[in-house]
Amino acid sequence: MRAWGRESDLAAAVSGGLIAACFLRFWLFPLAWVAFVPLLWAVRHAATAREAARVGCIAGLATNLPAFYWLVYTIHVFGGFGYPLAVLFYLCLTLFTSCEFVVFALALRRTGPGPLALAAPALWVTLEFLYPNMFPWRMGHCQFHAPVLMQIGELTGPYGLSFVMLWVSAGLALLLDQPRRWLPLGAAAMASLAVVLYGVLRLPVIDRALGAAPTFRVALVQGNVGIKEKGDVRYFDINLEKYQELSDPLQANTDVLVWPETVSQRWVEDGTTRLEGKDNPFDDLRTHLIFGGLAFRAHGRSQQRPEEFNSAFLVGPGGVVLDRYDKHILMPFGEFIPLASYFPAIASLSPETGSFTAGTGVEVFEVPGKVRIGPLICYEDLLASMSRQATAAGAEVLLNILNDAWYGNTAAPHQHQALALWRAIENRRYLLRGSNTGVTSIIDPAGRVVAEGQLFSTEVISGTVHRLHVTTFYTRYGDVFAWVVTGMAMVWIWRGRRSSRTR
Repeated sequence: MRAWGRESDLAAAVSGGLIAACFLRFWLFPLAWVAFVPLLWAVRHAATAREAARVGCIAGLATNLPAFYWLVYTIHVFGGFGYPLAVLFYLCLTLFTSCEFVVFALALRRTGPGPLALAAPALWVTLEFLYPNMFPWRMGHCQFHAPVLMQIGELTGPYGLSFVMLWVSAGLALLLDQPRRWLPLGAAAMASLAVVLYGVLRLPVIDRALGAAPTFRVALVQGNVGIKEKGDVRYFDINLEKYQELSDPLQANTDVLVWPETVSQRWVEDGTTRLEGKDNPFDDLRTHLIFGGLAFRAHGRSQQRPEEFNSAFLVGPGGVVLDRYDKHILMPFGEFIPLASYFPAIASLSPETGSFTAGTGVEVFEVPGKVRIGPLICYEDLLASMSRQATAAGAEVLLNILNDAWYGNTAAPHQHQALALWRAIENRRYLLRGSNTGVTSIIDPAGRVVAEGQLFSTEVISGTVHRLHVTTFYTRYGDVFAWVVTGMAMVWIWRGRRSSRTR
């Protein structure tokens, strides 16, 4: 029994290591198709629920500890916590995210492989869909080097590809135990072939639609302003001058200039219609500019603290404010401290953490005569619902302004982009990502990165963007596939519970 325990623990660790490798080095993406085989084998041979939970926990730790190592640095510099406390938060968060694997292992032990080995993919996709991960990665996200596989995203989001990948692993794991059971793996192979064929057929259709769509010119300016300079009042004007110098030569041939999140540190009062003096980040603007800045809303009573917003501004020549969008999804330990409103003493642990207010409502920036843009800020390009709402409200292009300098020179900015590019596929819209330090990029409606900058470099990413008007199934109906799979999983778990009671 002890020997089996060592083998199962090793198998679970191998699964976790393979999954992590695919998110640290995306060119290893084929390994993801077999990454779950060792874990599924270990769960299948677990004699007790406790053993299943143990191998699930090992797989979760082996995945999350290496894949998201950058969280220590981010918690330290973004939240202002010391390294010991940052490591403690990282370990707690890693343990929480590893519980996703524990729940998966326990549920799979209850249900068994299911017909055609479908229980494992159904359970995993259910957890991808429902488990509250702060960094919402899916197995399908690591496949962005194979655009042909991702086109199913306009129907299912990333969940369809995750499902097929897990199904292949489940079929292989079952075949290892029962060499004559080829049917589940054969069915999984047919599903994989269907995904490939769908991509092969859809890509030319999308390319033809792009060729016929109207265009505009965009320039994404990456000023590469470091964290210290960005937050130091002595550098505020110097930072803006850097962006102005990079942008000025582009104006004659650019319809929209894009500067990243909070590039301007001047507070703009709610309701301002024109930026003047030092509040105007670009007084020689001759085209249209979208930039990240700060806004506030004062209250009538002087003792009440004003509401603060992390905002995106659309301005025209002369500093005319055409529109403003306030960030909806705020980052804990950077823009607010969870529970600090109930326990004010918590705020003293991180005095540098902000106290921003979340925005409400969907905004679509209309650049007169050019394009309608759906703005997103930072983390918001990871949430499919926000891009869907912007697209449904009339956005012809999606734009995310961000500052990933908080991640340092790590895998995190590339992981962020790998997750975000699915918004382009789901809605068949260009996704523009304007970052302060990278990764700044232009992603087409097929999820292909057509232009990309380097990390921590000063450069401009420019190009011609097509205004596509396709309405996808996913934009209209959302996560229907994920809900159906979740329903299947719940039925199998319920039936497994009844079987356990009978036994």
